[in-house]
Order: sequence, then structure tokens, then C-alpha cells
Amino acid sequence: MSSLKTNALLNIFNTVTGIIFPIVTFPYAARVLLPEGIGVVNFLQSILSYVVMLTSLGIPMYAVREVARHRDDVALRNRTTVEILVLSAALCLLGYAAVWALGAFVPQINADLGLFYVLSLTILFTSLGANWFYQAVEDFKFITIRSLVIRLLSAAGLFLFVKSADDLLIYGFVIVGGTVGNNVVNFVHLRRFIPFGSVRWSELQVARHLRPAMRIFVLNFVTSIYLELNVVMLGFMKGDAAVGLFAAGNRLTQIVLTVVASLCVVVMPRCSNLFETGRMEEFAAVCRKSLHFVVAMSLPCTLGLIILSQAVVLIFCGGEFGEASRVLCWTAPVILFIGLSNVFGLQVLYPQGRETLVIWSTVGGAVFNLLLNLLLIPRLAQEGAAISTFAAELTVLVIQVIWGRRYFPFRVFERSYLRYVLAALLMAAVVWPLSRSIDNIWGSMAASVIVGATLYGATLWVLKDPLLREILQYAGNIIHRKH
Repeated sequence: MSSLKTNALLNIFNTVTGIIFPIVTFPYAARVLLPEGIGVVNFLQSILSYVVMLTSLGIPMYAVREVARHRDDVALRNRTTVEILVLSAALCLLGYAAVWALGAFVPQINADLGLFYVLSLTILFTSLGANWFYQAVEDFKFITIRSLVIRLLSAAGLFLFVKSADDLLIYGFVIVGGTVGNNVVNFVHLRRFIPFGSVRWSELQVARHLRPAMRIFVLNFVTSIYLELNVVMLGFMKGDAAVGLFAAGNRLTQIVLTVVASLCVVVMPRCSNLFETGRMEEFAAVCRKSLHFVVAMSLPCTLGLIILSQAVVLIFCGGEFGEASRVLCWTAPVILFIGLSNVFGLQVLYPQGRETLVIWSTVGGAVFNLLLNLLLIPRLAQEGAAISTFAAELTVLVIQVIWGRRYFPFRVFERSYLRYVLAALLMAAVVWPLSRSIDNIWGSMAASVIVGATLYGATLWVLKDPLLREILQYAGNIIHRKH
């Protein structure tokens, strides 16, 4: 099994390539399809996300924990995997019954029925992809190589075949291929781990996974309320253009968030295994280091996006999306909020079986988000949805910290975090006037990112930050081994 550091680096590389894909493709798509086209796609995707959630039934997160717990017992691991796959296939059929009903009876969906059906391929690929298996066995090398190849093919398809606003169907295929198309490879590759011919189908106990997966489903359901309901409510209340503007600003935040959140993908199966085997000191050390990483990464990213919001939107989306800069300013702090709640909820509380605390924290955020959407979207449109997102994620984080503190094997607030706050504020104090002193938007962006990143890293070096020195030492060891 690869080390946690190696897995983290592989997953960060995979995440970075996942970031490069939308950075390269979304500006092109935004300029070709315009806010209305982007809005239609995101509106239908948000509707389908609820179907995906219903058909997944909390299985991906539950399966990572269960397979990780039993990965040392190959026979039990394989049986558990096949049972979960069978359950996923059955739920997939129910999902497509829901797709048909939505297409037949909802006029806003029926107007773009072909695109809706294309995007619904996400349901099939998500159900049978078994991405959770590779996370649980920590095969991040395969995940990284597979994802890179699929994204390159999808990007090529976009530039070759999407030429005008009439090519929404082709764009739908590109999106599905780039996001979940690699799950087809997952399913085929699974034969290397599990010889399906040796499976004793009569001994499978598929139903035993329903009840525990349902608890995760509740968590996913309430989380999805404030992750996707903003787009759905915007679509019905303000139209496709407002959805496109919100999606543009929020997409830029999500791109950066994926880097921070990628750590949770790597660490959660390891935390589950450490807790299951009683290695509590190692469990606490991994969680504490994760918290430091999230704070160190999130603070400069958040401040950087707020300072450079107008330039970022203009460069990556085009002048038609100028109003999305205000959305980006409100959603940028979500990087820090979600990063911290991922550590507290998914790395600390969830492996300990404290899903109820996580569920109730997300219920609080979901209710707050719904109420704010009803109040703010009619008045502020996409900016109101962004404010609701900010408030909902902060609510989730506060509830998890207040209710879950007795289960945290570390101090939530440490003086060492002041290093990151000081470095981030110093970076912001320099980047703010620098970004406004250069007239060329590309030059301003490049100078701000280079100077800001250098200053932030140099400040942490001067302050002798242990996390930075450990990362540099590990990178140096890798270079030394290659030579």
C-alpha cells in the first residue's frame, strides 16, 4: 500500500489536472454557448444531481468506509464490493424511471429533452463506476492515470466539435465524458481485483447495506439542498441567464475548492482503517495535520480570489459574465468553510460513527439556505444565491465545531494557525495594490499570482512553519531518489 504522502501527491496531481480541464474548457464553452447555454446545462445538471443522489443512496461514501475496513480480508472485501455493485445497479433502474417522469411532465425539462437524456448518462456511469473501491484500496495511481487520459480526450472533443450555441448536445456528451466517463474504465478494470466468476451469488446479502447507506443518504440529501437548490431556484425564479452567471462565479470557487477537498478523498479511508484498528494516536495525528493543510491552503486562495475576482471572471468567462465577479467574492470563503467541515465531519466524526452529528449540521445549513434563497433570490438574483451559499456553509461549520468538539482528538483552535493568517494578510496587502497598478489584465493576473504565492511561501518559511518544511523535505527526497 502506498504511503499517505504519496497518495496525497497523486490525488493532488489528479485534482490539479481536474482543475486544468475546466480552466481550459470552460472559458471556451462560456464564449461559445453564452450565459443562456451555460445556464440551461447547469439547470438540467442540478435537476439530475437529485436523481443521482437518490440512485446513489449514500453508497459512495459508505462504500469507501466499508471496503477500507475490510481491505485486509480479500474475500470479505470482494463480497462487500459485489453486494454494493448489485445494489447500485438496482437503484440505477429506479433512477431512469424518474428521468422519464421528469422529462414527460416538467415543461422546463421537456423543452430540452435531448440534452436532459444525454446528461442523464451520469446516473449510469456513477452507479456502476465503483470509484469508491479504488479510493478505499488507495489505488490512487490508477485513478490519476485514468482520469488524465479521459480528460484529455474530452477536452479534444470539446474543441473539435463544439463550435456554436447550437452544439449543446455535443457539449453534454463532453461534460459527461469528462466528469464520469472514466467510470466505464473503472468497471472494466475492477476484474483485476475481483474475479467475478468466483463470486457465489447465492451467498450475497445485498439488503444488509441498505440501512447504513440510508444514513449517508440523509447526509447527502440535506447537503444537496444547498449545493444544488440555489441553481434550481434560480432557474425557476430568474431564468437561464441568472443561472449562467451564478454557475460561472461558483464554478471558479469550486475549481479551487477541489484542491483542498482532494485531501479528504485520500485521508478518509486511512482514518476509517486507523480508527477500526484502534490506532488512535495515529488517527489524531493524521486529522490534525489535515486541519493544518486545509487552513494553510484555503486562506491565501480565498483572499486571492476576492482580490482578483473581476480579472478572474473576465479571463476565464468573458465580458458577458462580468456580474459573476460579485458571486465569486461571496463564494470564495466557502473554500475555507467546506475545507474545515470536511476535516471535522468526514475525517474525524464519520469514521467514529458519528454521522448523526454531521447530518444535523447539514440540516441546519440546508434550512438556513432555503430560507435565505426565498428572501434574497427575488431581490438579488444570482448574488442572493451566492450569499445564501456563504451563510449555509458557515452554519454547517459552526454547528460541527460546537456539537462535535468532544469527539475531536485535537485542539480546534491553535496559535500555530496565526502563521497562516499573518502570511495571508501580508500577501493580500501586497497583491491588492499590485493588481490595480497594472493595466493589462493578463499581466496583472500573472504578477499577482506569482508575487502572492512567493510572498506567502516565504513568510511561512521565515516563520518556520513545520508543514511547509515537511512538504519541501518530502519533495526533496523524491528528487534525490530520482537522481
